[in-house]
Amino acid sequence: MSLCGGSGHSAAPRPRPRAAQMSRRPELLCGAAIVLGCALLVTLKVTCSRAKDVTMAAKVPVNFFSSRSPVLDLFRGQLDYADYIRQDSEVVLYFFYAPWCGQSIAAREEIEQVASRLADQVLFVAVNCWWNQGKCRKQKHFFYFPVIYLYHRSFGPIEYKGPMSAVYIEKFVRRVMTPLLYISSRSKLLDFLSNYEPGVLGYFEFNASPQPPGYLTFFTSALHSLKKGSIQEQLKMNSDLAAYLIIDDNKIAVSVTALFVSTKTLLFSIAFLKA
Repeated sequence: MSLCGGSGHSAAPRPRPRAAQMSRRPELLCGAAIVLGCALLVTLKVTCSRAKDVTMAAKVPVNFFSSRSPVLDLFRGQLDYADYIRQDSEVVLYFFYAPWCGQSIAAREEIEQVASRLADQVLFVAVNCWWNQGKCRKQKHFFYFPVIYLYHRSFGPIEYKGPMSAVYIEKFVRRVMTPLLYISSRSKLLDFLSNYEPGVLGYFEFNASPQPPGYLTFFTSALHSLKKGSIQEQLKMNSDLAAYLIIDDNKIAVSVTALFVSTKTLLFSIAFLKA
């Protein structure tokens, strides 16, 4: 007797579960494991490769100085352009900065104050030396910021190492502009000796063209005095000897203050410096 609508014939064999089939055919199980493992490896490789490619590009720099500022701001680190425009200026100040640097930010206003007073005589150029794609970052390797360089035509750089204050920066820039002091009277000489001791005095007859012999060397020595040097020995000589003073680069390297006088009746305080 059949139940629940059975046909009366013996029941057909039930299909075996897939797991049972795979257990009896181990090659199917191994193949499935290999396929699954390969899929996991591919997924992991793609994920890791994408993770390496995910990097944050450096932000494009923006102006550090206002567009109305007397300071030319090369915020992309265009050091080559800075050197190009320097050729047409007698005195140039470079202000190398890092935009994130607190010292650079604090000195920015001081530089602008000096530039507002001397922009008609000095070219002020600010260069972003931190952007990794700029030439300044690639060619310069500063250990601190900001850095101030001054050039007097082809001479330089003269690094300013004083306080980042407009008063001191302007004073230093003016010394680079006029490294020689002209003394035309005894009172001016006494004033010099009392305020600029020790110093170097020279005498030149400006009758030769374009300039008297030795004057260019004397002028360059004055610029060297702003760059480095310390007085080692002091001598005194009269104006007749001063007229024949020749500064040898091998014996006299730099001086604290260099100047020349126009009279032949004065005594001079001369500092010879060792190279």
